[in-house]
Amino acid sequence: MDARKAKSRAAIVSAFSELLCEEDYGKITVGDIIARARVGRATFYGLFKSKDDLLAELVCDICTHALDDDGTPLDDPLVQVEHILSNLWDRRQGVRALVAGAGSRVFADSLRKTIVARATEALPVNPQGPAATMDRSFLLHHIASSFVGMVQWWAWHNFQANKADVAKDYLSAIKPLFS
Repeated sequence: MDARKAKSRAAIVSAFSELLCEEDYGKITVGDIIARARVGRATFYGLFKSKDDLLAELVCDICTHALDDDGTPLDDPLVQVEHILSNLWDRRQGVRALVAGAGSRVFADSLRKTIVARATEALPVNPQGPAATMDRSFLLHHIASSFVGMVQWWAWHNFQANKADVAKDYLSAIKPLFS
């Protein structure tokens, strides 16, 4: 992506993130986003198909950024979960609004798809324990759906639980599948 497109994309994502903290997802329009970002409608649609597409990319960016190599051992599931939760914590006001508002379905679907993609990369081809007898697609969707449910629970409880504890509890709930 050239520098001009990258700058426009960053402005759109930033404007959208700000708007999510101020307004319910369902009330935000593409017009609101482009006005805040100070870009044209053609620029927006040159980068994103829709507001839902923008949300899906934002969720993917949150998870991807959280799992970029920053010197920590990213093969450790606890570190991976804590990284994603840290990124969600940093954006908790917008995430809470998404989980509780009109964007909840799009947010949950986007997060589920992102986690399925990550789990596909991380999950051994031949897992141990009960997971070894499960359909791989079912297992991946179960892991991702459990993750989405955990994030929703955390948001519904106003992010009061410590993110390290939430990560440990999530892994405690899915680890029996692999032993």
